[in-house]
Amino acid sequence: MERRTRRTFTIDPDVSEKIDKMVGGHNLEVNVLVNRAIRRYIEWGRYVDSFKLVTSDPRLMKMLWSHVTVGEAREMGTKNGKDTVVEFILYYFRKFDLDSVLKTFEVIGAEYANAYVYSEFGDKDSRTIILRHSMGLSASAYYGASFKALCDRLGVKCELEESEDQMTCKISSASTLKTVAPKTLKEQLTKQS
Repeated sequence: MERRTRRTFTIDPDVSEKIDKMVGGHNLEVNVLVNRAIRRYIEWGRYVDSFKLVTSDPRLMKMLWSHVTVGEAREMGTKNGKDTVVEFILYYFRKFDLDSVLKTFEVIGAEYANAYVYSEFGDKDSRTIILRHSMGLSASAYYGASFKALCDRLGVKCELEESEDQMTCKISSASTLKTVAPKTLKEQLTKQS
C-alpha cells in the first residue's frame, strides 16, 4: 500500500469554492484533485516559464505541421534534439541518459503537452517506442529527428519509422548504455557540445 503524507495548506477562498464545485463536496476527490494539481505543477508547470513551453490545441498543431515540409520538420527536430531538449533534460533530471530521454517523451510530450500518445514495449536490451499522433508526416519527421539527435548524443543506435500518424523508434542493446553526466550542469553542457 502506498504511504501518504499529511500536509495542511491555506488556500484562497475563491480557489476553495472552485474545488468544492468541481468535486461536489467529496473529501476523497478533493485530495485526488489537489494532489494531481500539485504534481502537475512540480513535474511540468514550474518548467513552463523557464523553457517557454506551451500546450497547444492538436487541431492547430495539425494545421501548422501541414505548412511545414518534411525536410524542414526534420531540420527543426534535429536542432531541437541537439540543443533545447538536452538542456531541458539536464535541468529537469540532472542527468542525460536514455531513461531521462524516454521519460521526457513520455511525461512531458505525452502526459503534459498532450502532443501524442506514448507507448513503449520491450526490455532493457531491445525497446520500441511509438509516438501516436494525428498531425501528419511532418510531425513524425520532427519527432523522429529530435529523438534521433538525442540518441546520437548518447551513442545509441536507433531505427526510425515515420508515417502520417505515428513515429516508431527501435533501440537495440539499450542495456549497455552509460549515463553521460559530468559533475556539474555546466560541464555536462560543455561536454555535450
